[in-house]
Amino acid sequence: MRTTWCYRMAGVVGGLMLAAGQFWGPACLLQAAALIPLLWLTLHHKHAGNAAMAGLYMGIFYTLPQMVYLRMPVTVTVVLLVWICLLLTGLCTATAFFLRKDGLCQALAVGAVWLVLDVLNVSVVPVWGLAQSFARSWTAYPAAIGFIEWTGICGVVFVLGATQALLVTAIRRPAQRRNAWAALAILMALILTADAAVWRRRPIGTIRLAASGWPFDDRDCHIDPHRPDGFETLFAAPARQAAAAGAELFTTGEMGFYIADHERAMWMQRFANIAQQTGMWLVVGYWNISADENRLFFMSPQGQIVHEYTKTYLTPYEPGKKGTGDLKTIQIRGYNIGAMICQDDNFTSLTRRYGCLKADIVLCPTADWHTIRIAHLQAVRARAIEGRYGIVRGAVNGISAAISPTGQFLAYHDHHCRGPGWFVADVPIHKGITPFARTGFGPTLAVAVVLLLSGIKNAIKTSLPCEPIAPPLPPS
Repeated sequence: MRTTWCYRMAGVVGGLMLAAGQFWGPACLLQAAALIPLLWLTLHHKHAGNAAMAGLYMGIFYTLPQMVYLRMPVTVTVVLLVWICLLLTGLCTATAFFLRKDGLCQALAVGAVWLVLDVLNVSVVPVWGLAQSFARSWTAYPAAIGFIEWTGICGVVFVLGATQALLVTAIRRPAQRRNAWAALAILMALILTADAAVWRRRPIGTIRLAASGWPFDDRDCHIDPHRPDGFETLFAAPARQAAAAGAELFTTGEMGFYIADHERAMWMQRFANIAQQTGMWLVVGYWNISADENRLFFMSPQGQIVHEYTKTYLTPYEPGKKGTGDLKTIQIRGYNIGAMICQDDNFTSLTRRYGCLKADIVLCPTADWHTIRIAHLQAVRARAIEGRYGIVRGAVNGISAAISPTGQFLAYHDHHCRGPGWFVADVPIHKGITPFARTGFGPTLAVAVVLLLSGIKNAIKTSLPCEPIAPPLPPS
C-alpha cells in the first residue's frame, strides 16, 4: 500500500512540475526533474502497473490546472484531459518497461518514447497544434534551446527524458555509473554545440518594423477603430509616428476591423491614404463580413493591395471559412516578408513552409483572450528559432511583440495590462533554411525509433540457460 501511494505522489508531483512552466515560463526548469521520482521508484520496484497509475495521476495534474486557468470549453477540456492522460500513462508505462533492464539504450529510450509521444501530441489531436507540446514553456530560455532548429520543439522532451533517466541510472546502478555519466556528458556537449552555433550566428542586416494593437473589451469600449476618432487614435496616429521613427512596415492585430463588401472601397481608401502619407507597407488583419473569412492584406506604400491571405487553421468553435494555406512573400529592400494569422503559427505545414520560402520576417496578426495570451506567446517564440525568421505580431486582446530569429524579445506590449499601444523594433535578418524547416520531425523520429527498437530488444532479451558441465571422467 505504501508503494502504491508513493507512485501516486510521484505522478501528482511530476504532473505539477511539468505544468508549472506553462503558467510562468521560467518555471519550466522544474520539468528537468519531473520524472525523477517515478524513475527512482521504477528502478527499485520495476512495477509497470504502478507506473501506469502514476502516469494517469500525472496526466490529470498536468492537464486540469491548465484547462481551468485557460477557461477552455468543456468539450475541449474533456478531449485534452483524456488525450494527455493517455500519453503520460503511456510514457510512464514505457519507462517501467525499458528500465527493468540495465543499459544506456534503456535510458535513452525513455527520451525517445517521450519525443514520439510529444510529436503525436501536436499532430494527432492538434487542438492547439505545436502549442500543445510539453516543452512549450522552454522558450523562456531561448539560448538553451537553439538546437530546435534541428529537431523542432519536441526535441526538448527527448533531452529532458534522456538526461533524467541517465542521471537516475548513474546514481542507482553502480555498474552503469561510468557509462551513464559519459553518455550524459556527450548528450550535453551535443546540445551546447548546436546552441553555440545559433548564438554565434551574426545577422546580415536589420529591418525596422512597427506593430499596433488594442483591447476589445468593456474597459476601452469608448475607443472603437471603426469610428473616425478611434481609427485616428488606434491606427492612423500610431502609423504616422512609426513612420517618423523610421519604420518601413506597420502591422495590426487579427480582426482589428470588420469590413463588408459594400464598404470595402471606403476602408481601402482610408488605409491607402495612410500608406501614401507615411510611405510604409501596411499589413492589416480584418474580418470580411460578406465572405465570412478572417483575412489580412498587404498594401504597398502606393496604396495598392498586393496580396490577401485567409486564416487556414481555426480554433475550436471559431466561426468562418478556412483558407487554403496560400503563402506568399513580398520583398522590402530585398528581404522576404510573409504573413499568417494567429492559430496558423501552431502548425508546421505553414511555419516550415515559410522557412523553405526563405522568409526573413513572418508577420502574425493575433487575437487572444487574456488567459491564453501568455501560452500563445510562449509557443510562437519557438517558431522563430525553428524557421530562422523574425516574427512580428500586432494583437487584439493579447500581446503585441517582435521576436528575433533566435527567439529573443525585441519589443513587447501587453494590451490586456497596458491598453492600446504600438512599438517599433529593429528585427535582425538571419539567412538560411534550417534543417527542421527542410525535413520536419522526420530525422529526429528516425533516431528515436532506432533507440526504441534497441531498448525493446534489450528489455525482452532473456539470458540463455548455461550448458551443464559434465563431471570429469574417473581415471582408468
